[in-house]
Amino acid sequence: MNVGRLVIVLALLVPAVGASGQRDDFNYIKLDTREASRDATLDQYMTPIRVGAWHVIGPFDNTGRDKHDVVYPPEIGFDVGATYEGADGRAVQWASIADDAWMLHDLERFGTEEDNTDAIAYLHRVFTAERDAEVEFEMGSDDGMKVWLNGRVVADADVYRGFNIKDHLVKLPVKAGANELLVKVTQGVGGWNFQMQPRVNSRMLALLEYHLNRDFPSSPVLRHYRPLTVFEPEDVVLEVGGLDVMPDGRPIICTRRGEVWVVEGAYDDPPFSAEYKRFAFGLHEPLGGFWHDGGLLVSQRGEVTKLIDIDGDDRCDVFETVCDQWGVSGNYHEFAFGPEPDGDDRLWVTLNVGFCGSLGKSIVPWRGWAGIVEPDGSFTPICGGLRSPNGMGRNAAGDMFCCDNQGDWVATSKLMHLDTGDWHGHPAGTRWYETAGMTPPRGEEDFKSPAIWFPYDRMGRSASDILLDDTGGAFGPFEGQLFVGDQYEASIMRVFLERVNGVYQGACFGFIDGLDSGVNRLCWGNDGSMFVGMTNRGWWSKGTRQWGLQRIAYSGATPFEVREMRARHDGFALHFTMPADTHLAGDANRYRVASFTHERWEKYGAPEIDRREHTIYDVAVGAGGLVAVLRIDGLTPGRVYELSLDGITDSANVPLLHDSAFYTLNVIPSP
Repeated sequence: MNVGRLVIVLALLVPAVGASGQRDDFNYIKLDTREASRDATLDQYMTPIRVGAWHVIGPFDNTGRDKHDVVYPPEIGFDVGATYEGADGRAVQWASIADDAWMLHDLERFGTEEDNTDAIAYLHRVFTAERDAEVEFEMGSDDGMKVWLNGRVVADADVYRGFNIKDHLVKLPVKAGANELLVKVTQGVGGWNFQMQPRVNSRMLALLEYHLNRDFPSSPVLRHYRPLTVFEPEDVVLEVGGLDVMPDGRPIICTRRGEVWVVEGAYDDPPFSAEYKRFAFGLHEPLGGFWHDGGLLVSQRGEVTKLIDIDGDDRCDVFETVCDQWGVSGNYHEFAFGPEPDGDDRLWVTLNVGFCGSLGKSIVPWRGWAGIVEPDGSFTPICGGLRSPNGMGRNAAGDMFCCDNQGDWVATSKLMHLDTGDWHGHPAGTRWYETAGMTPPRGEEDFKSPAIWFPYDRMGRSASDILLDDTGGAFGPFEGQLFVGDQYEASIMRVFLERVNGVYQGACFGFIDGLDSGVNRLCWGNDGSMFVGMTNRGWWSKGTRQWGLQRIAYSGATPFEVREMRARHDGFALHFTMPADTHLAGDANRYRVASFTHERWEKYGAPEIDRREHTIYDVAVGAGGLVAVLRIDGLTPGRVYELSLDGITDSANVPLLHDSAFYTLNVIPSP
């Protein structure tokens, strides 16, 4: 769903929606094109608004953090060509900034960290409305915020806080014609952000998207994989922390607010009449759910708990502590994830470090570790060096993997193979190795490189759950591969793994984006479709909703993709899902390969460094167009290889759905 384009043209007058999410009076108008159908349908319910470019100016002085009400020249009048005296006597001018409708703006743009501390910035834009109306907007800022519409103050908050788009719901009395918006954002230290967006009735938009995706798929991906929103009742906050299906196929969901829900009608198409039954409540932020032996296992902050329904009425009767053998200090960042079974049916959990200042800390035992919950309820620590390992899953061989999130000592999100005694790079949990009877890591020489690095922004920002495709082809041509969610991008990636000399490595690819909210949990339905559990609270994400459940249905039409990217001693072998045009696939000029690596440091994330371009000196196409072997120069372990494909099609002239991949090379195979 192209949310930016939608709200750049239209702001909602929010209509009523029934408890199931189905509008009784919703009137879909199908015309000749997707855009015409969308606009004609929405014009019945909305006030058309067209926005101009944002301009920004700053920094102005906020020393002492008491200048929120000081009148600086931008408050007197907007003149795009004017020059004013800013902080430290410098000359400042208005500059236009890119915006895809109502995006989040990072205002840390004025030079050094000092320039972006104790400062003030202004943003200005003009938008036009077709008629007088009162339109609701959500607004958030880090830190203070003052907003004027046509010279009148409509929001004023002199506070220091982290960013949250839900901080303010502001009713703007727009007038027909041009409207002038001015925003003042006061800054202390740390993040400096502002965002406003129309308050969108996401249920009505999802219903509209259902019709549009059926009649006019907006991207080639939707011809193969169609996301369907399974709406919860209006009063349910479905911030999904755990997700599984019961033996009868019904999804069972635990939420970050401690509730557990069973969903009826989740496979309906359209899925707007689903019913939710509350199975349990009162849990402490469960962030995993696995149906096992007649009950739901969940990881709360301090324990794994089994929830059992004795009498079959879809209500939990027994809460049974299974394992509580790790520490909880009370630090807000001490999440617990799982449990998740490996190929031997052992139950794994992963434990977040606390967060103290700018660094993760293992204040109590086993924070920053992965371990196994034994049948007797004991906890066996397996490996440390983790930071925020949100999401686990096994591969086809039964080995366990988890994702870690970018942060201190984690350059960018990564997928790690978990094995006894490993050290995955974060030093906080090192103190517990001797307690576990293991040799503590000596330093960087003991750092276990991940199987996959997910390049920042190009393959998400916040990797989450892992799901093995063991559907036997019911979900397409990716049997044996992994799907990995991304909480920030509201997307799902695809991962191909191979083991070379005992070491896991492989490639990541795009799969689907534009989902309703941040992807936190994945599981298979009993028909081979994929359920996606979503949340964004505190972990901001793209998307039109704050939380929810979607089901991704496969159309049965095989997509043209690079199914596998395998390492060779002299390059890479690409295996396509369908035969490629052999002439195009054999043209070396249609491929580009570059590589890079990252710093290993305690800072929050790390840039890509030492970028190199590689020469492709031979391409050999075989197996009737199903395989292309690329021979390249300078292959070196310890680097991420970025592959770009230009204009390669299948034998019917259909282009690739995704034309890039990133291979993490840990070991070069023997010839």
